[in-house]
Amino acid sequence: MAASAVIVAILVGGADITSIQQLLEQAQDYHRSGASISILTAEGRIDGDRCDRLTGMPGVRASGALRTTTKQLKPVVLPRSPIPVSDASPGFVAVIGAEVRTPGVLLGPEASKALGLSGQGSIPTSETRVRVAATYAYPDDGRRPGFSYAAIAPTNSAGTFDECWVDTWPAKDMTTALLSTMHVSSDKSKQPAIAQLNPTRGKSFDGNVLFQQRITRCAGACTALGGFVLGLVGVRTRRLSLASALHAGVSRRALLAIVTLEALALVLLSAALIVPIAVLAASTLNGGVSATLVPGLSAAVPLWLGAFAGASLGVTTIKEKHLFRYFKTR
Repeated sequence: MAASAVIVAILVGGADITSIQQLLEQAQDYHRSGASISILTAEGRIDGDRCDRLTGMPGVRASGALRTTTKQLKPVVLPRSPIPVSDASPGFVAVIGAEVRTPGVLLGPEASKALGLSGQGSIPTSETRVRVAATYAYPDDGRRPGFSYAAIAPTNSAGTFDECWVDTWPAKDMTTALLSTMHVSSDKSKQPAIAQLNPTRGKSFDGNVLFQQRITRCAGACTALGGFVLGLVGVRTRRLSLASALHAGVSRRALLAIVTLEALALVLLSAALIVPIAVLAASTLNGGVSATLVPGLSAAVPLWLGAFAGASLGVTTIKEKHLFRYFKTR
């Protein structure tokens, strides 16, 4: 009986964990692709300090302002392939996911590959040596082009910028907050534009709705039914011996207590196997405890409760007066 309970919990709980893992992978892919980054474009009208301060809003992972310039890096090794340079506020470094520990410019993947740099270093140019603080990832996965072969120069947030980039998670509409970063302009012909960095992954990713609508959301009910059937069958298969006990003078209350203890043995034996398996899965799969151990136990606990309910109902269905019928049909 305990082995059957373990199999039911593993099959149903495993299916639910697999479904949740797929949702986690979708969420991570959505965020890695830059689809969670919104960009407000208003040339020369973005307040860099206001844009950086959006990071303090609920759900905003990072925010920063960007300004295009006419500056270019002209490496000695690539004299005919100058690298365009953009100025960025301090918060922009976190938006593109660069890890900066020293002052210097940030290089895109194509530029760093062309120069043979994979991290910190310096670029000899026709005028001086430019310090490289870090490189950043910018794959060709549908996001806006133009920042792979490029350099970004972090600067202070004073002055005006052309764009405000905001990374929100969960992804949500930031129109009002983004518009608040603009300086008021009397020129109505230059309307600001808000777009996604990568629109190919959809406008939004509502993980909560997807979680509530997943195909395995009824896993707990399924295991509860399985536990109920196990508890009921476990008692009904011994109906002859239980009816005989009633006939011999055992009270129904005592019989119920005995069956409950037997069901407890089933629960403890199955838990001794299910819990270690759930803990092991939680340590190896994405999301850790909350995404693996909790769904696993959420499938097992209803099973155990169902086993107690099924065993209790089974006892109430066994009648002493049916003893001879049970004997003839055994």
